[in-house]
Parts: sequence; structure tokens; C-alpha cells
Amino acid sequence: MTNTSVWPMNDEHLYAFSSGIVVILLGLMLFMAYRLYVHNRRATYRTLIYSLGLDLAHQLFQLALLLKLAPQKSLLTFLGSTLQAISFILLNFAVFELYHKKRPRTRAWYYSLLGICVAISVSVIFSGRESLRQIWEVGVIHSPVLDGFMLALSPLFALMFAPHIGQPKRYVFALSISFALQLVTIIDRYGYPDNAFYETIAALLPIAYYILLFMVLFERVVELLQSAYRSSITDGLTNLYNRRFFMNQLEHALRSGREVGAIFCDIDNFKKLNDTQGHQQADVVLKQVAQILTEETDGIGLPGRYGGEELVAFVTGPASSSLAVAEKIRARIEKETIVTASVGHCAAGKGIAADKLMKQADEAMYHSKKSGKNRVTDYAHWMNNAV
Repeated sequence: MTNTSVWPMNDEHLYAFSSGIVVILLGLMLFMAYRLYVHNRRATYRTLIYSLGLDLAHQLFQLALLLKLAPQKSLLTFLGSTLQAISFILLNFAVFELYHKKRPRTRAWYYSLLGICVAISVSVIFSGRESLRQIWEVGVIHSPVLDGFMLALSPLFALMFAPHIGQPKRYVFALSISFALQLVTIIDRYGYPDNAFYETIAALLPIAYYILLFMVLFERVVELLQSAYRSSITDGLTNLYNRRFFMNQLEHALRSGREVGAIFCDIDNFKKLNDTQGHQQADVVLKQVAQILTEETDGIGLPGRYGGEELVAFVTGPASSSLAVAEKIRARIEKETIVTASVGHCAAGKGIAADKLMKQADEAMYHSKKSGKNRVTDYAHWMNNAV
């Protein structure tokens, strides 16, 4: 049975088609890795670029052989297999490092596997051969040891890395395909050479493997970009939105014509807490108060850190509802933490700017502070009574 009865292309066309698809996928992954490295020059992204670059070089070499653009020498083919094994090791460690830093134990595995791979290849090339010419002209170079080593890598990486990355099922599935590909290659090479079925499977499995690998990498890139964006708009300690982002969102809410109420909280006696109980305890309190603001504005507004111990929020809806939220925030701070807070509230008037609204809420908070602390002052009510 010939391969054309299974697939409408001959062996060379089928392998060329598969290599072409893989080259495109590797090119896309290399571009993503490069963009990650440009935005954040971590060693992890550099390792990912190296591994994808080596894999791409191997695939381009395979394509060149199929298109007869490179000399058909067994030594070159064997070196290509060695390059594939090295890039496979590098790539899996790079995927792991996208989720975790390389530890001493992981580093030991990394260098050990690379060393074993190089040692096997060198021993196979120079075993029983006296000159470079002899090595170059040798008919066929195969290494059952290298093939067995490649076969063992997939289950090894599944055990080592799958429990520690964010996409274990997809990663294990990709490694399973890699294992199946290597197994089919061994069967085709040593058991049933030139078998149409095994050659067809060996040509098509790389496409499935690299599609899954592309999905793993793409998903992680999206997660990293989302994390980077989140860190650019939030405060690192409290995880509340930073002042710039908060004010932009408040301005947007005001322009939309919705009713908006601004809430301005200042933790009472915070400096004294910092001086007597230390920065660590003060940070714990800030996080607790921030969590209360986050919970009370969930779905109806946005919390933010204005600066220092000043935490703010805005709530969309009638003034009475935003004032009720302000009072609930104050009450929960008193009940659930070791501090109290002075709170100012101001409902947005027609055409008011975000800066002015927050200034009025700040003034209301300052009135709460002067008149006894641990209370909520509504700006409009205070102004009416003042008149």
C-alpha cells in the first residue's frame, strides 16, 4: 500500500506541508515571545525565544531537506534530530518558567538533560569512526539511545511540570501527542520502515502538537498582558485602583449622565498606628479597609486609593443609595478592624467635573474629622446647615 492511498499527497509533499504549517506556528510563537521580551526583559522570555528559535531552525532545515535545498547527508539529519531534542528540552523548561522561577533543583534537571542529550549525540557520531571525512560520508546515523531518550522526555516533563502550570490538561495533551509522535517515529525507523500508515501519522502529528503548544503559549501571554495591565492601574498594596485610573473612570461616569455619589475615607489616627504598631500592622489595616470598600462597591461602583491612608470610591445611583453605602463602609470599618474612619460623601451635581466632586467629598470628610471622627458627612446636607 502506498501513502497516496491514505493521503492525496506523496511522502515528500505531505512532510513539506506539515513542516510549512509548523514553521508558521513557530514563527507566530516566536513573535509573541519577542513582544513579551520587549515589554519585560525577563530571562524567562529570552529562554523562550532561544528554544523557539532552535525549534524553528530545525523545522526550516527539515523543510530545506524536503525541498532539496540542503545536502542529503545523514550526519546533518542526525544533528537536526539532536537540535530537535535540545529545543524540546529548552521549550518545556521555558513553558514552566512562564509560571514559576527556575529553582536550583529545576536548574540541575535542566543542565543534566541537556548534558545527557549532547553526550549521547557526540558518542554516536564519533563511535568507531576515525576521521571527520568518515563521519561525513557514513551512510545512515541512527541512535536508539537518543530516540529512547526523546521518548522518555514527554512523560518526564508531564510529571515534573504539569502540576505547576496553569493549563495542566492542555499541556499534558500536547506532551501526549509528542510522545505518540516519537513512538511512531521509532516504529517507522526500526520496526516497519517505509510504512505508509506510520509515515502519514508521523507527518500529521507535529501539526496537532504545535497547535496545542501555540494555544498554551497564547493563553499564558494573554494572562501576562492582563496582569501587566492590572498592575498599571492598581495600587500594589491594597489592590485598589490607583488615583489616575479612578479619576478617569469617575470622569467617564459623570459624562455618561448617570447619578454618581463620591465617597472619601480617611483612616483616623493612622499616623499614630504607624508609629506605635509599625508599618506592617498599618499595611494590614489598609488592606482590610480596602477590602471593605471593594466589597461594598462591587457591581455598583469603583474603589480607589487616593493617596496614603485616603481611600475613595464612587457609586452610581441615587444620592440616598450612595450615602447608605458610605455609612455602611464606616460601620464595617469600625466593627471589623482596629481603626475607625472619617467619611465624606458628595452627590454629583449637573455638569460637575471629577476633580471638583472629589474636592467636595474631601471637604466633607475633613468636616467629619474636625467634628469628632468616625462619622459620615454629606456635603449637601452640611452646606445647607452651614447656610
